[in-house]
Amino acid sequence: MEQTATEWTEWLVHRVFFWETDDAKKGRIVRALHHGFMFALATMIVVTHTVYPAFWLQTSVLGCCLLVWIQHVLTNGCVVSRVEQKLIGDEVSFVDPFLDLFHIEATEASKHGIVILGSTVFVSLLSLEWFARVMHKLVPFVTTRVLTSLPALHIPAPLSSQSE
Repeated sequence: MEQTATEWTEWLVHRVFFWETDDAKKGRIVRALHHGFMFALATMIVVTHTVYPAFWLQTSVLGCCLLVWIQHVLTNGCVVSRVEQKLIGDEVSFVDPFLDLFHIEATEASKHGIVILGSTVFVSLLSLEWFARVMHKLVPFVTTRVLTSLPALHIPAPLSSQSE
């Protein structure tokens, strides 16, 4: 699956950047856009938890993160990174500075593992926070709707305490 996804992404890059004939320049453009998207997504995560914590915005950011995570898991890493490495002709990855920092050998397996592990942790945390927010809003809403509709349905409300 990863080979097919890489080929299709490379085909799309060649169609979108049709004016550029040098593959290395196309690869650098893709790398710049890729890094820009990653930093924009990270910034939006911070913004949706501090400055503008709107539920719709958190849901859309979680949806983008889920799509990225699904792509990472299904293709064993990032397809866009593979395409930019193929076009540029190098093996540089977004995780290389982190691997160098902790003195870990930068192999393909370690790069893919770090990418998949990192995206899984972030998506899991964002999903848990989203579910908690849904439950925080949904449970009181549903309970008030059910309790207000009980008299209309002629169902007696449960007694909180019974005395004998």
